Formats: sequence, structure tokens, C-alpha cells
Amino acid sequence: MFSPVLKRSLTAAAATAAVVSSLSRPTIVYAEEQKRSKLSIYDPPQPKVIVVESPTKLEEHVAYAQQQANKTLEEGKTHVNTLYEQCKQFEKDVRALVKETVAPDEEVLPNALYVGVAALAGTIIARNRNIVLRFLTSTALAAGTSFYLLPKTTHNVGVQLEKLERKYPELQNAHRVADEAVDGVRKEIDQVLAQLRGTVNANIEQLQQSADKLKGQVTGAESKNKFEEVKKSVESMYSTRSNPGVEETLKKNN
Repeated sequence: MFSPVLKRSLTAAAATAAVVSSLSRPTIVYAEEQKRSKLSIYDPPQPKVIVVESPTKLEEHVAYAQQQANKTLEEGKTHVNTLYEQCKQFEKDVRALVKETVAPDEEVLPNALYVGVAALAGTIIARNRNIVLRFLTSTALAAGTSFYLLPKTTHNVGVQLEKLERKYPELQNAHRVADEAVDGVRKEIDQVLAQLRGTVNANIEQLQQSADKLKGQVTGAESKNKFEEVKKSVESMYSTRSNPGVEETLKKNN
């Protein structure tokens, strides 16, 4: 129907319209769009299979026990180290305390033995008494010997005890209670001694009265015996021994 010329014209017009429409429409480009890769002639690689071994219940318990044992061991090491440091500090404190207490110009070793012997002697002296008197006797002898042999060291010991009492109020309260107990025992001892003195004085008075009475009786008996002797000697001077005038004369003279 159409001539070849007309067909060419229509075809050229359609191609031109298509080109113009394609040029006038904007092209959309995506950033994440990847270029299509060519298909590989090889098979895709298989993923690696990772086998994760889970521990058994026994292994879990063993691991927990080992962890607790290690923790306990570490705590024990810490406590031991702390105790060691405390012991070292205590040793330093004791050395400093001894250095402050002991006088350098006094011999401690033999004199301290003498103080101990004095304390033992106190317990021996009061062995037949109660425990309070034995303790007081032993303490008094030990303190007196210490003040005599180690005066400076004993004074320093008293100063250190006062420091301890100020540092620890419990010791001060115990010292106060001990002083009150000692005062009470001392008062009881004084009362007992006073009663003993009163009893001894009363017994002495009774003995004195008995002695005076016995002396009077002895003196009367001696006077009577002497009177009889004189009477006999006087009567022997007379021929008549039954003369009553001799006895009356001697009584008047006495």
C-alpha cells in the first residue's frame, strides 16, 4: 500500500522520536547497584563447618571447684601476708617498748631473777593462808625487791602501765576494781588484826590478874611458912613450948 519511500520516511521518523524521548528522560542510577558478574564455570565454595564442643557437667563442676580453690588460696595468701606484717609491726613495737622501759645503766637479767625469787618466797611464806593473802604477799615482796634492785626500770614500767590504761579504758576500770578489792581486803585484815589485838590484850590482862592472884597466894603461903619458922625458933628459946604468949607477940610485931 505504502511506497518504499514513505516506509523509509516513517521508519526514520519513529527512530528519531525514540532517540529524542530517550535523551529527554533522566536516567536513574542506584548507589548499591552492583554490576552483574559473569557466571562462574566452577561450583560455589562450600561453607566451612565449625564444630563447637560444649563442656560436660563434670567439666563444669571441676572448673568451678578449681576457680573457688584458686580464689580461696589467694585470700589465704592475703591473710598470711597481713598477719606477717602485723607480727613484724608488733615486734618493732615490743622492741621500742623494751628500749624505752629498761634503763641502760641497770642489769636486768640477775635482778629480774631475784625479783622472781622474792615473789616465790612470798607464796612460800603465806602458804597456809588463803589465795588473796598469798597473792598480796607475793606481789608486795616482788614490788619491793624490784624497787630496790631496779628503781628506774620499775618506774618506767609504771609509766608504761599508765599509758596503757589511758589507751585502753577497760584496763583502767580493771585496775580500779582491783584497787577497790585490795582496799576491801586491807580493811578486813585491819579489822581482824584489831580483833586479835583486843583478844590478845584481854588474854594478857587475864593472865596478869591470874599472875597477881597467884603471886599473892604464893606470898601469903611464904609469909605463913616464915611465921611458923620464927614461931618455932622463938618457942625453942623457952622451956614451955605451949606458951600462948609467943604467938600473940609475933602477930603484934608483924
